Order: sequence, then C-alpha cells, then structure tokens
Amino acid sequence: MTPEAIRTVGDIRQEFYNRLAPALGVPVHITKGSSYLGNTPKMTWTDCYQKLNYICIYAHIAPDDLVPDRPLILRLGMNQGLGLEPAKGQPHKRLQGQQLLKFELTLLPDEVLRFAPWVADVLHSYETGSDVALEPPCQLNSDTLADLVAYGAWTYEAAQMN
Repeated sequence: MTPEAIRTVGDIRQEFYNRLAPALGVPVHITKGSSYLGNTPKMTWTDCYQKLNYICIYAHIAPDDLVPDRPLILRLGMNQGLGLEPAKGQPHKRLQGQQLLKFELTLLPDEVLRFAPWVADVLHSYETGSDVALEPPCQLNSDTLADLVAYGAWTYEAAQMN
C-alpha cells in the first residue's frame, strides 16, 4: 500500500471506532496494532452474553507502487477477517442468541463512516433477538441478515470499483 493509503485507512478506522464505541453503549478496547506485524488494529467489547466481539477495518485492495491507480476498497470484518478468531469469553450458561454475529462488508472509504450507526443497530437487534431490518446507509448486494452472514456484502459503489 502507498503511504497515503495507509494513512487513509488508519484515519477512517479510528474515526469509525470513535463513532461506533458510544453507539454500542458498552466499554470497548481499541488496539493500535500493526497490520504489517500481524497484529491487526481492532476494537473489542464484551456483549451481554459475556462473549468477546471484535471489529476490524482493513484494505481489501489498495494502490501500491506497482499499481498506483488501483482503487482503495475497504473491508469491515465483524468477528471475522484477516484470519482472526474472537477470543473466548468468560464461562457462562447457554443463553439464546449467544452465537457471535459474523459478517464482512466491503465498502469504499467514503462509505465506511456512514455504517457505524447501522452496525450498532444490527448488533443491538441481533443481541435482543429483534428482527434485523437491513436498511443500510448505502445499497448492499445482500437483502437479509442471513445473506450478509453467509456471503458478506458489498456496497453497490464498491462492487462497481472492483
């Protein structure tokens, strides 16, 4: 990745975490990490079932020295991405809805921040067992939560740039 793309991803990641954290309404921990050292920067929190969750934002494709005109397309991984597995939470009784919500969204840099309140709403709905209405701020190629979990989703604009 070019230095500019690295800065852009870092800035977007930090601002997304700053917006998502208060919307979750629980204490969060943000790791700085380094993508180059295999320690991906991410935000973690414990849900109402005492399960540790994480979200990370990273480059799906990005400009580099060999292909400087390549678009920057980001991926938002909810409890998945880059081969990371969520850490185990505290031992607990089996409760309905305790399974971690896992999905990936692929977006353009200018779309990511608009998804912070939407991600929080999806998480809250999933935790409470409410119907999850997928009314994202940008058009996705998935219409249902089941499709989002099974296949991930791309925004229309990101798919066009790929």
